[in-house]
Amino acid sequence: MATAQHAIPEWQALEKKRVVFGHQSVGYNILNGVTLLANRDGGKIDIHEQRTAPTMQGISHFTIGKNGDPLSKIRDFAAAIDGGAAQGADIALMKLCYVDFNATTDARQVANAYIASLESLAQKHPDTNFVAVTVPLMAVQTGPKAWIKRLIGRQPNGYLDNVRRAEFNTQLRERYLASGRLFDIAKVETESTGKSCMTYVDGQEAEALCPEFTNDGGHLNERGQKLVATAFLNLISSLSAKQAAK
Repeated sequence: MATAQHAIPEWQALEKKRVVFGHQSVGYNILNGVTLLANRDGGKIDIHEQRTAPTMQGISHFTIGKNGDPLSKIRDFAAAIDGGAAQGADIALMKLCYVDFNATTDARQVANAYIASLESLAQKHPDTNFVAVTVPLMAVQTGPKAWIKRLIGRQPNGYLDNVRRAEFNTQLRERYLASGRLFDIAKVETESTGKSCMTYVDGQEAEALCPEFTNDGGHLNERGQKLVATAFLNLISSLSAKQAAK
């Protein structure tokens, strides 16, 4: 039986919303998943790539900043919104990417900057509901190569990077989960197989992208696209149009 998170999207509710989405490559995966779901269900949602105010219902989206530089994405999204990209929008979201985090990233600093920017935008644009988005994950290295690295005292690929992503995601959950203003990509990526795809680094637990949802360790395959897109659409449909951010 499908969980509520993975129920069929409520297309009638979605058709009435104007959504603005700033992202990079995994964002395109999610939007492709939206198209796949619409084709499957006979639903309708228009998707437009533009940095200007949405002129009709649907999803207006645009790329933000530079991959590997999360602060540039936060600044670019804020500049686009202040420049009019969310004028008349019901909901706006900003997604960072797994490539924005590595073993040396100060995830707390990035989370603080993300939250501060989102809250500032919510104050300046009270007719738009600004929703936080957890950062996507990567699948971790397993098998003989991973075993050998551990044997010689090295961490397999992806482990420490996902710890930093988990630090960022934890702060967003603490700030936004209770209010419903959170699109938790990471939770879908790590729990949607019915088991938790977790890793452990020096006794610290961190979520990882389930390998069933990717062909390259980071981007979503068709199965992953549909699952994450379903969660994305269900969140959008659950939010009231013109709901002011709290």
